[in-house]
Amino acid sequence: MKAQDIEDPTYPLRAASRLTGLSPEVLRAWERRYGVVEPLRTPGGTRRYTARDLERLRRVKAAVDAGHRISSVAKFDDAELDRCSQPTPATPATGTEAVLAALDRLDANEAQRLFSIELASRGPVAFARDFALPLVQEIGSRWVDDRMTIASEHLASGVLRSLFGSALTPSSAARLGPTIVFTTPSGERHELGLQIAALTAMGAGANPVFLGAELPVESMLGAVEQADAAVLALSIVTIATDKAEAAVRAVRAGLDDRVHIWLGGSGAAHLDPIDGVECILDLSELEHRVALLAFE
Repeated sequence: MKAQDIEDPTYPLRAASRLTGLSPEVLRAWERRYGVVEPLRTPGGTRRYTARDLERLRRVKAAVDAGHRISSVAKFDDAELDRCSQPTPATPATGTEAVLAALDRLDANEAQRLFSIELASRGPVAFARDFALPLVQEIGSRWVDDRMTIASEHLASGVLRSLFGSALTPSSAARLGPTIVFTTPSGERHELGLQIAALTAMGAGANPVFLGAELPVESMLGAVEQADAAVLALSIVTIATDKAEAAVRAVRAGLDDRVHIWLGGSGAAHLDPIDGVECILDLSELEHRVALLAFE
């Protein structure tokens, strides 16, 4: 099948490399020698990878990173690859429980130390996605169930905001990518998810401009123009739906049609569809959209 016959988005070699963490040379070798995936081809012979190709490549990479030979795992199915990439019983447990215990004791120094260890070992993007995001969700569940105090939740938020802020420094390569302004409308105070999204976008090749929470419409419009941004990314979590819709519609009306508006956060799905505004359902979709944006 040819690339033009597929309706879903496909990704060129450079985007596939960025999204999987595999070099173009490795991608070609795995295709040629081991048949890990068989990318589509344009009429001119250029490789195009589907989302399914990228997911399989990530699974194979995880298995290889866990110590398995590519020649052994290349033909494994998804279930076998997932088993191969699981940590062995001897692998030390993650620091999640230790962090939660420090937060429960309101031990700010220990929480900061443990968070910093995870950040240093994982890197900012993996730290945000694979450690901080599940931890924040667990903290939210514990707070709702009265298993964590507001003080502990505030301590976690403060430490994470500080760490994310220091990590959100685009590299010279990222600064060459498409600029995305990240903020929330007035009345929306939650920004941890927004910071995680900004770090994810940076890892996918974007140049994030993080402006924090509660920005008035006029300030959003000015920031997008000043930054010459390709995208305005807004997080909607707890703000009332009618207020969120009013702000989004006002921003859409004030921006050039060429500027994308992306909505994320748990409250975004509750908004009525708005022309020229797209909902980004999860961080994987955000990565894919950033990769495609670089080739517009």
